[in-house]
Amino acid sequence: MGFAGFVMHEMSIVSSLVEQIRAHVPPGSVVERVLLEVGALEHLVDEMLQAAWVGCTLETELADAELVVERVAMWVRCGNCETEFEPVALACLYCPECGLASPIILRGKGVVLKSIEVQAGERVKG
Repeated sequence: MGFAGFVMHEMSIVSSLVEQIRAHVPPGSVVERVLLEVGALEHLVDEMLQAAWVGCTLETELADAELVVERVAMWVRCGNCETEFEPVALACLYCPECGLASPIILRGKGVVLKSIEVQAGERVKG
């Protein structure tokens, strides 16, 4: 995927994020911070997410809000011996206990709008 492909991917994610925020925040509220969790398996670049955030919120009520991106490490369970572990690398999913590669992904995929912080410290859960 070229540079433009990454930008378009992040832009579509952030555009959907902005729609979700608008749906959850009461009218007239001032959004100060948005917390987004991004799984290790997602092919999203933090700098591109931030650039897309600026582009999608420019001249909107969200223009001054901060986007905070928290990465979520991958955690898997071996489908053979049930051992849970964090892989040493995303491409190395062999179980450290039995040596087989039959991972069941428990954590580290997906993008989650975790919280929206509005003025006066009020939080809207995502």
